[in-house]
Amino acid sequence: MMSSEDWAILPILLPLVGAALSFCAKAFLKGRPGRLLEYAAAFVGLVLPWAALVALAPMVFNGGSIVAVIGGWPASLGIVTRFDGLAWLVDALGFTVAGAAWIYSLGAGPRGPAFTAIFLIQASALAATVSTSDVFNLFVCLEVLGMASYVLVVSSGKPGAYLAAYSYLMVSAAAMVFFLAGVYGLYRLTGSLSYDGIAAGLRSRPDAGGLAAITSLASISAAVALRVAIMPLYGWLPEAHAQAPHAVSAVLSGVLIKTPLFALFRILTVLPGGGAVGELLGYAGAATALVGVVIALSQKDAKRLLAYHSISQIGYVIAAWGAGVAALGRGDPVGAVFLTAAYLHALYHALFKGLLFLTVGTATDAAGDRDVYRLRGIYRLLRSSGERFPFTTLSFATGALAICAIPPLNGYASKAALSYVLKGRWEYGMLLAASVGTVASFIKLSRIFFPSRKAQAEAHGSARVLVSGFGHRTGLARILAQLILATLCLVAGLAAPRVSTVVGRALGTFGMH
Repeated sequence: MMSSEDWAILPILLPLVGAALSFCAKAFLKGRPGRLLEYAAAFVGLVLPWAALVALAPMVFNGGSIVAVIGGWPASLGIVTRFDGLAWLVDALGFTVAGAAWIYSLGAGPRGPAFTAIFLIQASALAATVSTSDVFNLFVCLEVLGMASYVLVVSSGKPGAYLAAYSYLMVSAAAMVFFLAGVYGLYRLTGSLSYDGIAAGLRSRPDAGGLAAITSLASISAAVALRVAIMPLYGWLPEAHAQAPHAVSAVLSGVLIKTPLFALFRILTVLPGGGAVGELLGYAGAATALVGVVIALSQKDAKRLLAYHSISQIGYVIAAWGAGVAALGRGDPVGAVFLTAAYLHALYHALFKGLLFLTVGTATDAAGDRDVYRLRGIYRLLRSSGERFPFTTLSFATGALAICAIPPLNGYASKAALSYVLKGRWEYGMLLAASVGTVASFIKLSRIFFPSRKAQAEAHGSARVLVSGFGHRTGLARILAQLILATLCLVAGLAAPRVSTVVGRALGTFGMH
């Protein structure tokens, strides 16, 4: 019988097993057997982890956390993980969005031979990032995430993808230099790399709030700010997300952009000065939300517009997240309410932003163009190409209404929570202005689905992708992926009170030292 420690490491190990199977499928099998083994690999890596999540849910949501050492080594030598409620939520979200995106990729044109394997390695690194219990393994996990993302961005084969991926890689490498410098500083101070060891070491030092500790914290925070594209460090992100394959864009923008925040929260709660850093990041988050949407309004490329909205939406999350960390640093329990709203929006954003990238990807592939000023009549083009029921149009409408906070969709619930907790603070006005800009942006983007006199979508585009796909495996794959996320946007909105309670409980088990 498996122990709770065994279950806790399965979300990390199963995607790696799936990646190994996928490599074997490409190396040793051709044709139908190879495809079947690849599908089995995706099932092992993206679906089977749910067995572990279901098994662990009662324990972690009743206030427990599970500490496990991978490989059975002593804790001082092995890779120590702590699986708690927030790790459960992030894993569940990651496997949901990644699963839908992988299904979509089956119908989105040619893929590189190692696509599924790298995709699963990325999923494993995501699970490890939110479960690891020491800063050096956190560094390794973030590096693996960056490398896997680089390869997946390049896999689109577009000329611009290589430069975008190179920028992504260089920014990631630069961020990790700062991160590693901060880790080194903490190790010099405490002689430990584990979160608990760092906390204990700092508590025992009279200079715990000295320059060395503050510099280490600043270095790690700067690295995370760069990785999550906080203003003014966002310039690298839009091109990478715009040039990536649509399925990859959904995962990058929906899930991976926020992952470093989950890890940083653990670090800020053990270091002196964490509250001040949270306050600063909260201000930067509000500014990021407004600047991101202003730039998005000026974009003509549909995917780049969505990418800038990812920057804006992460600003919403960071504004409330920073306020929550700052409040906890002052000993104010209201910080937990701020954090619940922030993480609720982070989770819900992954669903509607992933959906938007998939639906806009389908629409622009059908037209052969991404210029929002030229594209019109996509609804009619999709219909003439074989999509008898307007699945893509309705799915896009669901995502657009969600990001614009229209009830009863999930975006309304999470933004209402943000408004409630931030009302009366100066960040509230900036987020309100950003929300107005969001509505304007999606009015602009939604016009591509509706006809005009010029109807240039048909004149400039081609329906090759949908003609060969809809009604067969590839077309059904796109539709199924879109419907999964659209349905979740609605269900998550209707179940928002329950989900908020679950998020609050998860934060209560998040190892706040």
